[in-house]
Amino acid sequence: MRINRFAVTVLLLMFLVPGLALGDGVDMYQLGADATNYAMTELGFEKGDANVLAVTNAGYPVINGQTTDLCLDAVMEISGCTPGKENLANILSAPWKPLWFGFFNKNTGEAVYMKVKADASGFEIQDKDKIDTETILANVDSWDPGNFSHMLPIANIWAHDKTSYTFMKSVQLHDHLCPGVSSGLLLAKYMERELPIENPASQSYSVIACPNWCKDDYFQIAWDCTPGKSGLFVKSLTADETSALTEKNNGTRVAGIFIRWDASSKSGDGLVLGFNFSKAESMSNADIWPSWAYRLKEDVVLMDAIDSPEDFVSTIKEFSLSNNNELVALQSAGVHPLKVLGVLT
Repeated sequence: MRINRFAVTVLLLMFLVPGLALGDGVDMYQLGADATNYAMTELGFEKGDANVLAVTNAGYPVINGQTTDLCLDAVMEISGCTPGKENLANILSAPWKPLWFGFFNKNTGEAVYMKVKADASGFEIQDKDKIDTETILANVDSWDPGNFSHMLPIANIWAHDKTSYTFMKSVQLHDHLCPGVSSGLLLAKYMERELPIENPASQSYSVIACPNWCKDDYFQIAWDCTPGKSGLFVKSLTADETSALTEKNNGTRVAGIFIRWDASSKSGDGLVLGFNFSKAESMSNADIWPSWAYRLKEDVVLMDAIDSPEDFVSTIKEFSLSNNNELVALQSAGVHPLKVLGVLT
C-alpha cells in the first residue's frame, strides 16, 4: 500500500508542534498564558511567588466543544502557582459557565480579574483593583466589589494566617467562599476535639445534614465524607422547624447530626451540634454593612476562631448507637432523625 507522504507529514507536525491541530479551535494554552502574563505584568510578580494566589475555573467550562484544561496548565506553568505551593484555587464550575481567571498579590492587596468572551476569542473583562480586607473594610461606604465579588472572600481568606489548604479545597468544591462554608470548618474542628478518630482502621465520621447548608461541602473534603460512600445524608428542615429549634436553643441554629462510627464493633457515638450565627453576625456589623462587607468580615471572624470552635459551636445532644440498625434508623428515607433523637418533637 502506498503511503501519502504529505498526510504523514501533517500528522507528525500535529504531534510535534504544540497547538497545531485540525480545525479552527481556540489555542486554550495560549488563552491561559495571555491571562497569566497580563496578571504578572499588572501585579508585578515573578514566577513562583508564593504570595500570589491564582484562582480560576479553568478546566471546567467547555467552549464550542473544547475543554479548557490547557488553560489551567498555562496558569501553573507560567505563574508557578500550584496546589503544592498551596496558591492555586481551581473553582468547580458547570461546563456551560463562562471561563474566568483571577490573581491576587497579598503583599500589595492588588488583584486582577479576567472573564473570557463566549467564543474564547479574547477577554470580555480585564479589571484591576486593590481588594485586601484592611483596605476595603476601611472604606465600606465608598467601595464596591464589582467584578471582584466572587473572588473577594476567596483571596482574602486564603491570605489569612490560619487558613489551611484543606479549607481552600472545600472552597473549590463549593464554588465560592461564604460564612456557611466557614461554619463547616468550626463544626468539624469541634467534632474532632470532642469525638476524635482513635482507630483510623475502623472509625470514620458520618454526617446527617439536617438541616443542610454550605457547611456540608467542607466535610466531604476534610473527612472524605461523601453521599456516594454513605458518609453524608442530606435532609432539609421546614422554616417553622428551623425557627422553633433556634428559639428552643436560645438563638443557636441546629447544624446537624455528627457520628463517629466504628465499622468493627458496629457501634458509634454522636453529637447533635448547633452553630451560633447570631453571635458571628453581631461581631461583623451585619446590621449596618452591605452583605458583601459583613460576610467577608464574618469569614475573618470565624477563621480567627479556628482554635476555639466552642466560641460558636455547642453540643445540643449526645447519643450512642449500639448497632447498625440504630444508625440506619437515622439515615433512612421517610425518617426525621431529629425527632428520632428527641431534639424535635
